[in-house]
Amino acid sequence: MAKNSIFTGGGKLYFEKLNSDGTYDNIMYFGKTDGLSFSTSVDWKEHYDTEGCTTLLDARYPSKKSAEIKFSTSEITIDMQNRAFLGTIVNTTQTAETDKAIVIAGTEVMAGYIVDIGILNGTGLIVKDATDTTTYVEGTDYTFDSKAGFLEIIVGGSIVDGAGLDLTVGDVPAQSIKTSATMKESALLGRFTVVTASQTGNNFKYIFKKLSITQDGDFSIKGEDIATLSFTGSAMVDGVDNGVLSDYLDIIELDSSAC
Repeated sequence: MAKNSIFTGGGKLYFEKLNSDGTYDNIMYFGKTDGLSFSTSVDWKEHYDTEGCTTLLDARYPSKKSAEIKFSTSEITIDMQNRAFLGTIVNTTQTAETDKAIVIAGTEVMAGYIVDIGILNGTGLIVKDATDTTTYVEGTDYTFDSKAGFLEIIVGGSIVDGAGLDLTVGDVPAQSIKTSATMKESALLGRFTVVTASQTGNNFKYIFKKLSITQDGDFSIKGEDIATLSFTGSAMVDGVDNGVLSDYLDIIELDSSAC
């Protein structure tokens, strides 16, 4: 089948984390690429014949080969950030409850302070003083961000500085919570795969057998542009016997003429 050799477009990124025991995690979709490049370089050693009147180069041989990959993605997931910031995923659950009582100590109560009640997406919040005789008014005495679980005490409201509060959350939803505990690892090693999506030409599957990846550059959480995570990776020798295939990178031509 004739193949169009003109290439335009991007691709999808996949990653398999290399564990300390030598096993790999399942293939994880890393995101679509907003920019990807890789390069190889060779360092040479040279020897010169100095016996004649003029010094001449008589031997040249490669002393070191290396490969580097750079890529960025705007698909920002918790798993992506976990990989970027060398973290470990911790899964917890929030149990469904009704009329959950929470006591806020007086040391946490001060005008302008924000108190984390430890409940996500709770509704029907009632805020009272420690004696349960005074019910405070949302928007006048406090504001409540249910998504984050933040209770903010309004300056000029009726809540007394240093006095404890009794809270009741009417409805606590059952919820799975995924947390990335960052900086738990010192390096990110694994197998990295790129599947291209050319708009005109044939597509390819690039398999980096073993890659050491580092998050490279700033990650703008809030800004005018779409946020991206950028990475730099150095190819390393894969310890598995790959036979006739490369220890670094294999490029597979896919049987498709366009995306």
